[in-house]
Amino acid sequence: MTAGMDSLVAHIHAALGDYCKTDRKICVALSGGMDSVVLLQALAQLRVQMPFALSALHVNHGLSPHAADWAEICQQACLALDVPCEISTLPPLKAAGGGLERAAREARYAVFSQVDADVLCMAHHQNDRAETLLLNLFRGAGLQGLAAMPGTRFLNGKCLIRPFIDVPRSDLRAWAEAHDLRWIEDESNNNLHFRRNYLRHVVLPAVGQQFPAVVSVLARTAAQMQEQTALLARLAELDAQGCQDENGHLIISKLALLPMDAVRNVLKHRLNRLGVNIPSARRLEALAEQIVDVRPDAEVMVRFGDIACYLWRDQIRLDRAAQHRLPGLAVFATGGTAWPDGQLTINYPGKIIVQAEMKIGPVGQGHRFHPQGRCRGVLSELLREKGVPPWVRSRLPGLWQDDKLCWVAGIGWESGIGVGNCPEIIWMPSAAEIL
Repeated sequence: MTAGMDSLVAHIHAALGDYCKTDRKICVALSGGMDSVVLLQALAQLRVQMPFALSALHVNHGLSPHAADWAEICQQACLALDVPCEISTLPPLKAAGGGLERAAREARYAVFSQVDADVLCMAHHQNDRAETLLLNLFRGAGLQGLAAMPGTRFLNGKCLIRPFIDVPRSDLRAWAEAHDLRWIEDESNNNLHFRRNYLRHVVLPAVGQQFPAVVSVLARTAAQMQEQTALLARLAELDAQGCQDENGHLIISKLALLPMDAVRNVLKHRLNRLGVNIPSARRLEALAEQIVDVRPDAEVMVRFGDIACYLWRDQIRLDRAAQHRLPGLAVFATGGTAWPDGQLTINYPGKIIVQAEMKIGPVGQGHRFHPQGRCRGVLSELLREKGVPPWVRSRLPGLWQDDKLCWVAGIGWESGIGVGNCPEIIWMPSAAEIL
């Protein structure tokens, strides 16, 4: 133990390692519950000896009538410790197939992924890990699901660390009471309608009567599953080495030569690395089967939630814009516009213009176009020659004048138009995501 630190603070110091340096920014995911309040307080103590930049982020889901009060309590707790606190208030949640719990979690992590910090610290502890293992086991999860809350992982380029992942909840509560901390009691934590609460209040106490160490045993099993998951990831990379091009992208025709279980393992590893949620083993199996059976000239799509996965030109490509609503026709004007597949910028040197007879909108399908220096042809074929994927072609922006297409992203102006008198239109396509 580092001199002058109590055991819990020293435990956090060990978990953070080199991230305690003075030039690092550490953010606490602060719910206001006992666990996160302990983490905030302990990190504030550690900051005295290791002067890193400490901040907190509270996500207000708006699900409780007390949500605004909880946000204020978090603000006051941070103010007392001289810790900057950001409150992120979410729009009303829509509970899709995964239910409200999952929707809240996904919305929360979307906010966490954008935090300005090197490290995001979360207060999940040993009991949380045991509960998550059981939840995933009852859902029929595989090895990765049973790994249940790794102590460290990356989230959108930042390191997510759970310093308490091997600390029992009882130890955190004892520390909180010893330091006379105040925290929020979320009334929903006692609602047995939520499966995690049912496990926490009914299942685990019942099992614990016969197996007193059940929580620590389950958490230890999850840690062992995490180790096995890491080994499978290493195996996936070894298998992928013989199936990828010079840019590290998988080649379908070579990947298809591996045994089916190896194909699934490589796909799972690459999808996880790109942050793609695999909703079920059936979806992964469907993609693997298509890879083994696909014809070289085929275009195949398998959907993973909101993300479409295409097999095209011997590559596996992701389309995150599959669920985006396309912009409608808009009045042509200078400035920048985010498009599903890139960034469109219109400049007109010397003056700001708005030309009502000219509009920007998706090019759609079935049009013919006469590019400058080329013969007239079907637009989809012209875009194919440019290497634009089929699922992107109809979504690209075009400039329409009097219902006539006169400019297309990736191709340029139509023949016969004097470019010298035209505005500058810059199309910056998004980088392709290739497994």
